[in-house]
Amino acid sequence: MKRLLLPLLLAFSCVVSAQEVISAEAQTKSIKFVLDLVIPIGVKYDVNNYKITYTTTDAFGQPDTVTGLLSIPDNDEFVRPLAVYNHGTIASRELAPSVEGVLERFIVQGMAGNDFIAMAPDYLGLGDSDGQHPYLHADTEASVGRDMIIAVRKWLDAEGIRYNDQVFVTGYSQGGHASAALHERLEADLDDGIEVTAAAHLSAPFDIVVPTPEVLGIRNAPPVLLAFFNHTLISYNYVYDLYGGVEGLFVEPYLTQAQLFLAEELDVFGLGNALDSLLRLDNAVLGAMYTDEFLTDVLDGDQTLIQSFEANDVFNFAPVSPTLIYYCNADMTVDPANSILADSVMRSLGALEVTLEDGGALDHGDCAIPAALRAIAFFQGFANIYSVSLGEPANRPDLTLVPNPVSAGDVLWMNGLPAGTYEYTIYDISGRQAALGQSSANGRITLPNSLPKGWNVLRIGLENGSSVVRRFLVE
Repeated sequence: MKRLLLPLLLAFSCVVSAQEVISAEAQTKSIKFVLDLVIPIGVKYDVNNYKITYTTTDAFGQPDTVTGLLSIPDNDEFVRPLAVYNHGTIASRELAPSVEGVLERFIVQGMAGNDFIAMAPDYLGLGDSDGQHPYLHADTEASVGRDMIIAVRKWLDAEGIRYNDQVFVTGYSQGGHASAALHERLEADLDDGIEVTAAAHLSAPFDIVVPTPEVLGIRNAPPVLLAFFNHTLISYNYVYDLYGGVEGLFVEPYLTQAQLFLAEELDVFGLGNALDSLLRLDNAVLGAMYTDEFLTDVLDGDQTLIQSFEANDVFNFAPVSPTLIYYCNADMTVDPANSILADSVMRSLGALEVTLEDGGALDHGDCAIPAALRAIAFFQGFANIYSVSLGEPANRPDLTLVPNPVSAGDVLWMNGLPAGTYEYTIYDISGRQAALGQSSANGRITLPNSLPKGWNVLRIGLENGSSVVRRFLVE
C-alpha cells in the first residue's frame, strides 16, 4: 500500500497544483442593512458570498483541499485591498465560515461591506476538508491562509474583479493565533509575493500552555479549558506522532471520550463537558486522565513533548507592518497575559509599530465584536481604495504628500515629481469625487474648505497617461 501511495499523490499534484481554486459556489447575498445591525460600523454595500474550495498541503506536506468563505462587495466601482479573517475555535466542522448560517461569517461580510475583499479559511479538517483538524498548529494555519490568498488572487484575475496589492490579516481567539502565524510566515517568506499591509491579532493564545506537573495537578478546571487543552494535546499528538493514537495518551474512562471526539460523535465542547463530569465523579486532578508514559514525560520535562508545544507559540517575531494586539481584561478563556507577553517580546525583538490595546472588562464571548470592529477601523487607516476609473496607479514610492495630516483649506505639497503642472482629482473615503484641479508648477495644491474630515485619496495624472494615487488625512 505504501508503494502505491506516493505515485498516486504525485499524479494528483500534477493534475491540481497547490494554491488553485477548484470551485467557487455562490451563496446567499448579505444585505447591507442586516450587516449594519450586526457589525455597526457603517456598512456601505450588499455583499456577494462564495464558498471557495482550493488546494493546499496538509500537516505532512501532502496535497489536500480545504474550503473557506470569500465575501466581495456588491460594487465594482473601486479597486480594493484583500483581508484575511481567521475564525476562532468552533465546536465542529459544520460551524466553519464557509457554511451558510454561521454567525462568525458576519465579521467577514462586515469587512467586505466596508470595502475589503474578505476571505476566511475553514482550516484543515473543518468545513469540507477531510481528516482531523490540527488545532492550534501554526504551520498549517499559516499555509491554508497563504494558499487561500494566492488561489483567490488567481480566481479574481480570471473573474475580472479588481484588487490592489494590499493584504490585511486578522483573527479572533484561535483565529488570532492563526493570524499571527500567517503574519509571521508572510513576512518571513517574501517569495510568495504577499506583503502584509497591517495586522490585528485579537484575543489570541500567543503562548501555548505546555503540560507541566502544575497544570496536571489542577482540580475542577472549567470545562471549556479542559476542551481547549485536550484538543491541543490530541492535535499535537496527531501532527508530531508523540504517542501513537489517543490510546497512548488517555486511560479509561477518558479514552472513550477522546475516541468519540475523533469520530466526530462528540464536539469540542462536548469533550470538555464529558471529561469534566468524569473528573468530578472521582474529585480527580487533570493528570488522572493520562497514561503513565505521558505522565512520566511531563514529570521528566521531556523535550520532545515540550518542544511540540513551544513550536506553536506565535509571539517570537518582530512584525514589520503595523500590528494591533487587542484583548479584553476580563477574558477568563484566553488569558490577557498572552497579549501583554506578545507585545513585550515583539518590541524587544525590534518591532517598531506594535499597538497593544485593552478592550475593557469584557469576557471572551463579549469581546469578539468590539475586537472585530476595532480591527476594521485599524485597517481603514491604511487601506488604499480607489476608483476603477483611475486605472492602474504608477509605482512611484518617491512621491510624498506634506503635511499629512492636513486641514481643509490648507496647502498640500507634492514632493518627488518633476517640475510642472499636474491635473488632480480628490476622492473621499467612499469614492465620491470631492475636488479636482491643477497643481502649481512647484507642486502646490490648495485644498477646498469643504473637503471632508478623514481619509481622502489624491489621484495625480502623469504625462504618460498613468496616475499616482496617495492617501492623506484631513483633520
